[in-house]
Amino acid sequence: MADHLVTMTNRNQVELSGVTNVVTFDEQAVILETTMGLLIIMGEQLHITMLNLDQNKVAVEGNIAAMEYKAQGSDFKARSKNILNRLLK
Repeated sequence: MADHLVTMTNRNQVELSGVTNVVTFDEQAVILETTMGLLIIMGEQLHITMLNLDQNKVAVEGNIAAMEYKAQGSDFKARSKNILNRLLK
């Protein structure tokens, strides 16, 4: 299992390792599958600035308001549908 490391700078840039998949993203939320469970990054004007799943690394920039871990298979499906509905409107 790859190590999971989170480095945040001034609440506007976060670099992560141990990321296995990007589940979904928009300007308000980025949902990542990591070696430690699902990670939800919430904020405004969020953008993925670096994505290298071969090295399990992701970088996100924007106004980061919160980061929350969820266990795999938790109520994520309901949240995912809400995000998908927002994107399709």
